[in-house]
Amino acid sequence: MRVRDLMNINIVTVLPTMMLKEAAVILNNAGAEKALVVDDDGKLIGLINQEGFIKALATGDIKDYCVQDIMTKDVISFPYAKSVSELQEEFILNQSPFLPIVDGENRPMGILQQTDVATYLSDCSLSLLEGTQAIINAFYNGVIAVNAEGIVILFNAAAEYITGLTAEAVIGHHVDNVLPNTRLSRVLETGVTEVNQQQTIGNCTIITNRSPILNGNKIIGSVAVFQDITELQTIAVELENVKNLKSTLESAIESFFEGIVIVDKSGKITMINQSYCDFLGVEGAAVIGKHVVDVIPNTRMHVVAQGGKAEITEIQRINEHNCVVTRIPIVKDGETVGAVGKVVFKDVKDLKILSNKLTKLEFELEYYKEELRKVYGGKYTFESIIGNSEKMEWIKSIAFKASKGNSTVLILGESGTGKEVFAQAIHNGSIRNKGPFIKVNCAALPENLLETELFGYDEGAFTGAKKGGKPGKFELSNRGTIFLDEIGDMPISMQVKLLRVLQEREFERVGGTKTIKLDLRVIAATNRDLTKMIEQGQFRQDLYYRLDIISLAIPPLRERTEDIPLLCDMLLKKINKRVQHYVEGIAPATLKLLMAYKWPGNVRELENVLERALNLMDDNEVLIAPEHLPPVVKKMNKVKEPIEVSENLAEMLDDTEKQAILKVLEEAGGNKSKAAKLLGIHRSGFYQKLQKHNIK
Repeated sequence: MRVRDLMNINIVTVLPTMMLKEAAVILNNAGAEKALVVDDDGKLIGLINQEGFIKALATGDIKDYCVQDIMTKDVISFPYAKSVSELQEEFILNQSPFLPIVDGENRPMGILQQTDVATYLSDCSLSLLEGTQAIINAFYNGVIAVNAEGIVILFNAAAEYITGLTAEAVIGHHVDNVLPNTRLSRVLETGVTEVNQQQTIGNCTIITNRSPILNGNKIIGSVAVFQDITELQTIAVELENVKNLKSTLESAIESFFEGIVIVDKSGKITMINQSYCDFLGVEGAAVIGKHVVDVIPNTRMHVVAQGGKAEITEIQRINEHNCVVTRIPIVKDGETVGAVGKVVFKDVKDLKILSNKLTKLEFELEYYKEELRKVYGGKYTFESIIGNSEKMEWIKSIAFKASKGNSTVLILGESGTGKEVFAQAIHNGSIRNKGPFIKVNCAALPENLLETELFGYDEGAFTGAKKGGKPGKFELSNRGTIFLDEIGDMPISMQVKLLRVLQEREFERVGGTKTIKLDLRVIAATNRDLTKMIEQGQFRQDLYYRLDIISLAIPPLRERTEDIPLLCDMLLKKINKRVQHYVEGIAPATLKLLMAYKWPGNVRELENVLERALNLMDDNEVLIAPEHLPPVVKKMNKVKEPIEVSENLAEMLDDTEKQAILKVLEEAGGNKSKAAKLLGIHRSGFYQKLQKHNIK
């Protein structure tokens, strides 16, 4: 600030020749205590004040004196254009409470009081102090200052935040009492600056610089400037992790056998692995920063980096090689920032070699799938079902329609009619034909084994259980078909568990707690009358309704005798593969006998009869003659007693089956195994029929 901005321009001036009485009147009217004396040109030549008037009164009559008699001539004036800061020395040297302010020609322009200057300088100091305090409080770093006695005189906002203390609680107290680990007292004693010192304050880790405050060579205090580096340490750890990740990615890219190159948006190479460098015949360090078109022939990396559209498995000519390459844009926050390129195959020949290998593997996979399907799948299809009779054509059409769905199928029919053939044909004609076909004979297993056979068991479920447990038939048939043969012989207790599986399509292993979801189709079959069993309480009605969604009743062979010639042709081809003797066919008389027989064992019995005939033929015989047939077939075609119309069909069938068993037993000399073989049924099934008909 300039003097002219601070001076008082209301000044009183008098001439040196003016009488004191006149001057006193002027001062009194102006309310002033002093007046500046100017000459006729208005230039400052002195001043008068109350002290001069008092001296004049003391020495004589004031009326006899004029201004020049009492004025002070040695007056120090100050140019109005100088700054206020320059006045301090003038006031000190002259010990005057005020200074006249003059222009360049020494004409008075005002008066500057020493008190005005002091007030101004004090205000400036306070303003400067407040500004300095505001600046210090605005620091991100904490600042603590103490005086020579160690009393805290400064504690900024950042220090409050870092330490958790308030300035009010700290300022005015000895630093060691409020913050004992600042070491500021130590700096006061030694006068040595301590730089980059790390320490802990509460939960914060800080780094601090401590310095003495000097006035000349005298220590008048000390100050500590510190910063919370807890966040910085976290950032440093994250940065280290990022560096490690970057290093790992770079190492991974370097380890790729395929060539990898990365470019920025402008097409300049930012990374290229050694494999690509070797293929191009360049040094990696030399090409970093170069435009990709100057390094890789026929490249489109810069186009992808600009357009943001991927190019997958494109052909690119590089150094006389037709390469297969892929170019992918790098997108960050929705913006394409570069592209990464990969040489998938360095030559199309490599692709052809790989293609041949994959083709070979696909053939092998299909082979093993087919073999697995043969083991767990069904071998019969609708083409395997022989017969063009009206009944067979109708039942095949129903079965074919059923195969296209996923509903449960119940197949009814006598033993040997081909229920399993129909079940396999339905499976192979469905969308599940790639899945397993699992067969379970419900009559062949004891009740205590049937549950574990169907549902499997977990490890430790019972004594002797396999380590790791064992999957059951339901689990094995998942995504395929399960065929429950002889469902009518399933115990009531198991029927309840089967009903839950059919309803919920889920189960638990024996001894297990984990629920296993199922995706399978159920086909059940029986030769028993389930409706009669329901009446007798031997079969659950609710299970029957669950099974009887699509019902197929396979006609017995005696109801479709017109199919016997076709069946004989098919069966002879099948038997010729396992029997050494080859035959051309069947004699007409023999065929007549076969068509007249009632076939209680149905197609299975027909196959057994034909196989028996082949084994009894001489080497020179090529046609099956009547004498090659078993006695039961020939006898049954001699005399037939009339059957009462009122006789129940089931009773008729049972009686016919019983008579056939008795005759075969007679022919086999009582040998049950041989009799079962002649009938073409399993020994366990033969024993069940003996028990059924009470044959001892």
